[in-house]
Amino acid sequence: MYNLDLINKWVSEYNAAPIDAEIAPNDLMNNQWYFEVGRSAIEVILAGIMSSYLHRVDRVLDLPCGHGRVLRHLVRMFPQAQFHACDLDTDGVAYCAQRFNATPVVSKPELTEVDFGTEFELIWVGSLFTHVAEEQSARWLAHLARFLAPNGIIVATMHGRWCEQVHQRSPYLGAEKWAQVMDGYRERGYGYSDYAPAESSQYVPGNYGVSLAKPHAMLRMIEQIQGVRIFSYIERAWADHQDVIVFGRPGYDAPWG
Repeated sequence: MYNLDLINKWVSEYNAAPIDAEIAPNDLMNNQWYFEVGRSAIEVILAGIMSSYLHRVDRVLDLPCGHGRVLRHLVRMFPQAQFHACDLDTDGVAYCAQRFNATPVVSKPELTEVDFGTEFELIWVGSLFTHVAEEQSARWLAHLARFLAPNGIIVATMHGRWCEQVHQRSPYLGAEKWAQVMDGYRERGYGYSDYAPAESSQYVPGNYGVSLAKPHAMLRMIEQIQGVRIFSYIERAWADHQDVIVFGRPGYDAPWG
């Protein structure tokens, strides 16, 4: 499926210069794993490309972009590409536009109301579906698929089975709300609960919290999207934490890609 010479070229581009080390003052993701998590995103994106029919990357969407934790790595690997940085956090969007020359896209609480106005070869969705209910995930996955270029892919992350163990060491939510997550998770394979007010940040709207999904629940959603195929699902692939699913065009019924 993939062109090894092209993969090597992208890796060479990535290694050609240091990653931008400036971290925005308002970056809520800033911690000791900041750059490691960004690099891990590059690794799972490359693995996703290798599982697909993607042979060029001209346009990239980073959603949610934050203040460029992953975008700073993407611009190194695809220096000729056009980048769109999308988030509800207007400060993060403005920073990515200024620092990484990305097209700014201020998102909306209901993602289906956002018209990106172009098609993308690569859509990176890092830790968005980890925070929304099942119905939202299904709607938003289908909406994003509308903006895929002919061989484009979506690389998206999810709290998978491993995250049940993570919660025992470092809880995502209080006990009562986590019990609500687990009820849906055990019953349907997808559980969700809103954040309590004290757990929310200034950038988090309503209908936003923590979700947990088994692989079959995510695959079931994507099976309903017309014109795409599932290329891979890898558990704990992003930073040894979140699951990664890759899907895109051409559709599963295309005979030879």
